[in-house]
Amino acid sequence: MTLVAQRDPSPQTIRTPQEVDAQLLKLLDGKSADPDFWSSKERDRSDSAHCIFQYPAMMVPIVQRRLLGAVLEARPEIQSVYDPFLGSGTSLVSGMHYGLNAYGNDVNPLAVLISRVRTARSVEFTVGAISDHVANKAKADRRDTIETSMPNREKWFQADVSVELSRLRRAIRKCEDLWVRRFLWVTLAETVRLTSNDRTSTYKLHARPAVEIAKRKLSPITVFRDLARENAASFSTFRRRLAEAKQIKSSKYVAATDVRVGDTRNALDYWGDAAPFDLLMTSPPYGDNLTTVTYGQHSYLPLQWTDFKDIDPAADSSTLRTTQEIDRRSLGGVSGDGVWTEAKLLEASPRLKRFADGLPTKPEDGRSRLLRFYRDFGASLDSIIGVMKPDSYMIWTVGNRNIGGQQVPTDLLLGDLVEGLSCKVVTTLTRRIHHKRMPDRNASSATMREEKILLVRKCGA
Repeated sequence: MTLVAQRDPSPQTIRTPQEVDAQLLKLLDGKSADPDFWSSKERDRSDSAHCIFQYPAMMVPIVQRRLLGAVLEARPEIQSVYDPFLGSGTSLVSGMHYGLNAYGNDVNPLAVLISRVRTARSVEFTVGAISDHVANKAKADRRDTIETSMPNREKWFQADVSVELSRLRRAIRKCEDLWVRRFLWVTLAETVRLTSNDRTSTYKLHARPAVEIAKRKLSPITVFRDLARENAASFSTFRRRLAEAKQIKSSKYVAATDVRVGDTRNALDYWGDAAPFDLLMTSPPYGDNLTTVTYGQHSYLPLQWTDFKDIDPAADSSTLRTTQEIDRRSLGGVSGDGVWTEAKLLEASPRLKRFADGLPTKPEDGRSRLLRFYRDFGASLDSIIGVMKPDSYMIWTVGNRNIGGQQVPTDLLLGDLVEGLSCKVVTTLTRRIHHKRMPDRNASSATMREEKILLVRKCGA
């Protein structure tokens, strides 16, 4: 893999925002001559520790680095990148290849845990050996005490699987180093995903048939050991590449990283100490999680076996109150009053009004779900733009979902909303999805085989 070139962040000749826009357009047009430049067919699961957990709809690290590289070529003075819909942290680790300060938040505690592992400034390079030791301790443990109080546990885990997961959990707790424990919790999370009775063909929780479950003979300790070795090797490669790019000094990443549990609608409240940010790079939800990508349901079982105190002080175990609680707390998940009323939303985007008014009567709640999501998304945009610097760039990767058989023009609606908030859409790129794992069995999102990348600039105050 080609290493990221060093950049010169020293002050440049003063240019107008319009001149920078023009330079960026020229750069992007040149790179777009290759139809697969933004749609890389390369798939290196070890890239930037991408493989440590199979999180839904993960972005491709090399594509994100290419996007960053183009913006940094035009604006080399950029020092920070922010992702308000963090997911597994791909935007932030992409920024680390360029030595950027990396900031992000997500309402999902599992997303924060994964991202904290990947973006850590300091790591323990003997984590592979430590993982083997943990697996051996779990193997030697003869206690049958179950280390989770989750309801309906017997539905989701065979008895012997629960016993081995409990032994692993006890062994992990005995590790003194916090980053090591977080690494091990992520590995345990993937172990849970692979050894539970949940089907892996969909992100929604769906138990396997009883006959199939009875035939499965699984050892979580063995699965954990294998995953930990793979994860440790992937992480070692990632840190070595950072070191080769001169982004590691005295065994620490050269810039700041900060990942927090938080609702983007309130970003102004908890990023005041770090904002304003130079650059945004994100892929927001395409609609309410319950009917598109159920990130929360996918995280429910792994989080039942994770110590929340090791994730973040703001991580709230009440997010596990039901299988849908995390998704309900996400954009469009709960109806209620907000700053963005329906009237304000439809005034901001007449295109959205036309689309909503043209929806068929089935599903009956299609229109209300659409508008509820965009009301929350509008509130998020208010907060996001409030933590960005004047004339900063924002890179939005979005997909167009279906409602009632009609494709929501997500990219055009985003353009309407940001332009109503004193921003400019500089250009829109198209990327084909070659490897991004999407929920094929979810009709509302089955057409997500292409994404749009919007380059937006926040106009100066």
